[in-house]
Amino acid sequence: MTMSRWNPMSLPLLLVLTSLSCGYLPESERETLNSLLRVMVQSVHSSEGPPNPSVHLALRLASSHHLPTEVLLLQQLKMTAVEKVKHGEDFSSGLVALYTLAMAASCHNPTDVSYKGERIDLVEILQQKLTKEIEHIGKTTFPLSNYYQVSLDVLTLCMMDAEISQDIVQILIDAVMNDKFTYGSEFSVDTGAVAALALRCMIDRKTTIHISNALNHILEQILSRITDDGLIGNLYSTGLAIQALSVNSDRVAPGRWNRTKSVGRLLSGILEGSFANPQAASQIVPSLEGRSYLDVTRLNCAEDCSNLTFPVSSTSPPPTTQGLPITVEYNIVDGLTHSFSDAASVSVPGGSPLIRVLERARDLYPDRFSFSITQNLWGPSLTTVQGLTASSQNRTYWQLLSGSKPLDQGIGDYKPKEGEQIFAKYSHY
Repeated sequence: MTMSRWNPMSLPLLLVLTSLSCGYLPESERETLNSLLRVMVQSVHSSEGPPNPSVHLALRLASSHHLPTEVLLLQQLKMTAVEKVKHGEDFSSGLVALYTLAMAASCHNPTDVSYKGERIDLVEILQQKLTKEIEHIGKTTFPLSNYYQVSLDVLTLCMMDAEISQDIVQILIDAVMNDKFTYGSEFSVDTGAVAALALRCMIDRKTTIHISNALNHILEQILSRITDDGLIGNLYSTGLAIQALSVNSDRVAPGRWNRTKSVGRLLSGILEGSFANPQAASQIVPSLEGRSYLDVTRLNCAEDCSNLTFPVSSTSPPPTTQGLPITVEYNIVDGLTHSFSDAASVSVPGGSPLIRVLERARDLYPDRFSFSITQNLWGPSLTTVQGLTASSQNRTYWQLLSGSKPLDQGIGDYKPKEGEQIFAKYSHY
C-alpha cells in the first residue's frame, strides 16, 4: 500500500484553532447544514451504542467542525475496532470499510490502528473480508452481506491505494450489468451510487480493465430515478446519489439532472425534521458540502477550523407533550412460506415511532406479535417476528410497508398516521 498521500499531522494537534475561513454555502443554508452537524455532534455524547464511523466521516468532510468531539469519536472508533478484532465480534466488510474511511478522513493511517498496546491493520482485514465476499458470490452468485457493502469495500480499497484484483473489479462490473442491485424488487439507488463512486475511483486509478460501460449503465439507472422535485430514489438515498452524479458529471448529459434542485430538496428535508437520525444526517452532509467520499484522502487536517457553534439553550427542560391517540392497523405476514398472516388494531400516542406500534401489539397479543430487534448504525432494526428471523445467509429480511409502499425509514424513526395500515412482510432480497 502506498502511504504517500497521508498527512503527517496527528489529530490531537488539530485542537489548536486556526483563523482560516471555512465553507462556501450562503449563510442561511450554512446554518441549516450546521443544525445537522449539531445533531451528529450531540449524538456522539448521548449515544449508548457503539460509535458511528459514518457520523465521523460526515463530520470530517464538513467545513464547520467541533474538533474535541471529532477527537473523542476517533478514539472511540479506534477502541471499538481493536476490540471487535481482538474478541472476534461481528465486523462486516462494509463496517470495516467505513471504519477505514473514518480513520483516513482524520489523517490517521488505517493500516496501523492501536488501542492499549494492540494494533490492527484495517486495510488488510478489509481485503480478507472482501475476498470472502467474492468467494461467496462465486458459490451462490450473492455476497455474504450485500452488494452495497461489496461496492463500499472496493471504493475504500481503491482510495487506500490497496491491491484489488481484476477479478474483483470484474465481479462488480458483472453485478452492475446484470442488474443485481435490487432490494426486494426495487433498484437500490444507494447501492448504485456507491458502486458508481467505486468504479469512478478505479477509472481515476487508471486500472487496465474496461469499466466505462458499467459506470454509464449504473449512472443511467440512477438518473432514471430522479423525481420532479429533485429526489433521487427517495429522500434518504438522494445524498449518496448526488455524490455519484457529481463526481461523474462529465458522463451526465446537460439537462438530465438539476443538482441545485436536489440539494434544495435535502435542505427542505432538514427543516422538516426528516434527518433527526444521526445516520440519516451523515448520508447527506458530504453532498451539501459539495464533496464526496472520494475527497476523504484529499483532506488537509491542518486547515480545519473548530468553528461549529452551539446556541445558548434554556436551563429549563422543554415541556413534554403527548399526541392524541391514533389507531394503526399492524399486519405481520410470512411472504415466503405463508405460515402466518396476522393483524391487530392498536392505539398509540400520535407522533410515536413505529416501534411503539410493534410493542403495543406484542403487549396485547404476545404469542402472535412477539418480535426482536438488532441495533445497527440506523438504530433498531426488526429481525425476528413469531420466531421467524431475517438472515443474510438466506437473503431474507422483514420488509416494512405502508399499504403497498415500502417505508424509507426504520421502526425507530417512521411515525405512522391515524388509520394507517402497516405491514411487516418476511421477504427475499
